[in-house]
Amino acid sequence: MMRTVSLFVVILSALGGAWLIMRGDFYLPNRFDPSLATHFGSTAARLLGAAMVALAVAGINFMRHMASGLPVAKAKRWQTQQFVFVSTSIVLFTAAFISADVRPNPDYRPPTHSQNAR
Repeated sequence: MMRTVSLFVVILSALGGAWLIMRGDFYLPNRFDPSLATHFGSTAARLLGAAMVALAVAGINFMRHMASGLPVAKAKRWQTQQFVFVSTSIVLFTAAFISADVRPNPDYRPPTHSQNAR
């Protein structure tokens, strides 16, 4: 069961990252104030997509290593690769959020209050 969930997460990360790379800019609504949103321009969206693809590659690398049956202590090359993939993903995520800016949410509609409410 856990292998299936891990594979699903890796595939979802890869497809989501590829979709973000091709899509372009988008708004991510603020969790606490829906009238604001983080605007990911085309560069920031591509950085975010690349981060998700790098995370998927790290997941594939991890699953391949675990399937091989080699002990982790003897796999210095694998540990170095995994460090590079995860570090690259973190750097790309950080760069994407740094290059994104907070703007008013264009999709926000303030709630309407009924006149008959008591």
